[in-house]
Amino acid sequence: MYRYVAGFTLIELMIVVVITGILGAFVYPLYGDYVKRAYRSQVVVLLTEQAQSLERFYTKNAVYSGMKDLSSGNQHYDISADLVDHGYWLKATPKQGSAMAGDSCGSFTLAHTGMATITQAAPGLTMQQCWGR
Repeated sequence: MYRYVAGFTLIELMIVVVITGILGAFVYPLYGDYVKRAYRSQVVVLLTEQAQSLERFYTKNAVYSGMKDLSSGNQHYDISADLVDHGYWLKATPKQGSAMAGDSCGSFTLAHTGMATITQAAPGLTMQQCWGR
């Protein structure tokens, strides 16, 4: 008598494991790029919010230099501010040991004139690729 047994064979399971591994090898690097792009978007928003706060302060006081309570960054970027009476420069640098350490876009800078730049970026990267503008 022949008895039918339901289930998977070892060969079928190995084929599924191989296909999953191949797909994972392609998908994981792409996922990392999307995560880094999201972290870059966060720092761009944070720099823009800082600039808006500085502009409100300047409207009330006619100088930028007395502004307190500026953000020092987030878990991926440190933000430093260079404030003078009639200008400012905000710089976001990737934190060492974070997911953004060694990022190809490098550091982000925003000035009181609205000029946004990237420094220490990989050759060939454009402002639009890093700032999303």
